[in-house]
Amino acid sequence: GGGAERLSGMSGVHRESFKARYGGQDGARQSSDGADEGRPTKKEGEQFGVGAEKLPRGKPLQRVGSMSGGKSVQLTPGEQAQEERTFWDSQRRSACATTSFFSFLGVCIAIAQNEILWNAEQELWNPSVYMMVLKISTVVTTIIAVIFMLKYYEAIVALKRLSGVLLPPGLSLHSLRGAGVINKLAWDVLFLIPQPIPFVDFDVHVWDQGLGRESVYNLDTLLLCLMFLRASFMPRFYGECISDLSSETAMAIGRLNKLTIDSTFIMKYVIANSLQVVSVLFLIQIMIFSYLMMCAERPTENGALRHYANCLWLVIITMTTVGYGDEYPSTMLGRIVSVLASLSAVIMLAIVINLVVSKLSLTRQESKVIDVMDNIQLRHDIKEKAAVLLQRWFRTHLKHAATAKKHAPQTGRSGYERIPEFTGMVPRAKRVANLVLSDVAVLEACNDFHEIQQQRYAAELAVDTAELVGSLGSKFFEQERRVQSLAEK
Repeated sequence: GGGAERLSGMSGVHRESFKARYGGQDGARQSSDGADEGRPTKKEGEQFGVGAEKLPRGKPLQRVGSMSGGKSVQLTPGEQAQEERTFWDSQRRSACATTSFFSFLGVCIAIAQNEILWNAEQELWNPSVYMMVLKISTVVTTIIAVIFMLKYYEAIVALKRLSGVLLPPGLSLHSLRGAGVINKLAWDVLFLIPQPIPFVDFDVHVWDQGLGRESVYNLDTLLLCLMFLRASFMPRFYGECISDLSSETAMAIGRLNKLTIDSTFIMKYVIANSLQVVSVLFLIQIMIFSYLMMCAERPTENGALRHYANCLWLVIITMTTVGYGDEYPSTMLGRIVSVLASLSAVIMLAIVINLVVSKLSLTRQESKVIDVMDNIQLRHDIKEKAAVLLQRWFRTHLKHAATAKKHAPQTGRSGYERIPEFTGMVPRAKRVANLVLSDVAVLEACNDFHEIQQQRYAAELAVDTAELVGSLGSKFFEQERRVQSLAEK
């Protein structure tokens, strides 16, 4: 009981906050000198993780349940650990959803700010007030996203502690490194950093070889293009908040199979199994690349790609590998966007083709039904071909036998005098058989019957081979599992 309660203390939840959430009672008892009895020492707390020295030991928590008529129900250490695991799992999901929402909201605000800036440059009016408000709003959304991202990783670290991993106390670099998520957090923060900066506004000059001149871009426009890197949060949002791929059950199954359930695994699963999600991703890519193309081509004078509809047309034609050539980018950044769209289209089209093929492939039950029907049809065809062969052979034999008998010499001998005629019947029968076997119709029937027999043999061999391979695979897997279990012992 003490070990399970120490494990529950590894989650990092303070006793007071956990009691306030679940209605538990304070299980710590004060001794005469003011020290808490039944509570792990500070040294033990450092050994078992954050908050272990602050959680009670020796007395289970209590909660007030409506099912018990308002009476307090004592929680066993296992139930307490399950309650904490449920709490941190809900915290992880809510933090992920909030982070994704404010990240994408910041992108929408930055797009609005960029469009206002572009319209102001065309209509020659000063949008400084609107620009400043929108920039500050973008920064605020990013700060909120970072805060909830830290809460998300705090929940991940707490769940790692509950699973038995010994981690340093608190949310620190050591605990993140021990949980194996420090690189993931660094990439997430790196994707959140690019954004329009308040009180910073200047132009960036990019030399365009195709135009033979420089293209001038506002810094906010370039930072907005980098903000689309936040689209990498979409697989995590799908796995954490929409599907059950990041649930505690999936995590446990992954640990049993030595697999980490992360964004890469979720992306692989979604791309390999859901045609609808892949179609939505393809549509999102078209919209993002179209906007990037428009931002890259706006410095051109009177260019057709300064309008979003034309950019949408160009990106669709490019990503579907059609390429009419009526519109094309002229700036260096526009060409870079076009290359990225082409590479993305090649990958997405390959994925779509693979999904379509897998969706149209037959299941094991469907294949079994088709095999049975094919076998029935083959039996019917064999019977039909055999009947045709016998019929043609019989008719041809009767015809040649009648001809041979007609041309046979007629004698008036009887008795033992006709013995030579009987001895001559054997060669005559052989000649008839040779004539029958040399008949074209009989040969065609023989070939048809042989071909249908070969087809039936090939079908039976394919079924037997598949069953044999499946049986051998099962035996090899069972043998490997036994060897692995013996090696672990």
